[in-house]
Amino acid sequence: MNISTLFNQHKTIFITGTDTEVGKTFCASLMVKALLKDNLDIFPFKPISAGTQYYPELEASNNTMANEDAVCLYNAVQRRYSLDQINPIVFDQPIAPHIAAKMAQQALDFNRLDIAYKGIKDLGEVQLIEGAGGWHLPLNDSELLSEWVAQHQLPVIMVVGVKLGCLNHALLTAQAIEQSGCNLIGWIANYIEGDSDIAKQNVAFIKQKLNAPLIHSVQQGQTELV
Repeated sequence: MNISTLFNQHKTIFITGTDTEVGKTFCASLMVKALLKDNLDIFPFKPISAGTQYYPELEASNNTMANEDAVCLYNAVQRRYSLDQINPIVFDQPIAPHIAAKMAQQALDFNRLDIAYKGIKDLGEVQLIEGAGGWHLPLNDSELLSEWVAQHQLPVIMVVGVKLGCLNHALLTAQAIEQSGCNLIGWIANYIEGDSDIAKQNVAFIKQKLNAPLIHSVQQGQTELV
């Protein structure tokens, strides 16, 4: 499926993963590059991130400390938008954002997300919003990021990190997305351990079980969607 076709149907799409470190940003970056290649003005938005490091190439900007995922999206979109626009809520420590927010004595809730979202509403012809962690990421003791996505009725793409345990994670996440009241419009198989015969059998099983279509299969090191 051509990713541009999906964005012609949906102006804004949320991308989530079956867990943390399954390649959401890698897949999102490939999608951004593909959309730019199709002459679509795509704005990648990662509202929340946790964990920063030093980037000397950012010396011209106000801050050389940035989140790795945000920088990946920043580079994928060819720096057409600022890092502050792409990733407005950043915590220094690479821990669960709700804990990082408490330690930083900052609020992390629907209201803060809504303010950030309102600030980028007019950026790009289409928008790709990347979550943090897995689907049910806590924002605080009572609110989940998944509930915010459902509140805004954003269609969802799920990234499955193809590895041991991915069958359970994929089916549970897909079920949770639907139970949240969101529309799972497709999924991406990210062969993070290579496309062995076992990995391909896992993908075939998930493909058989999910109602949503397999949009793309990707490999580590891949530089564009094929």
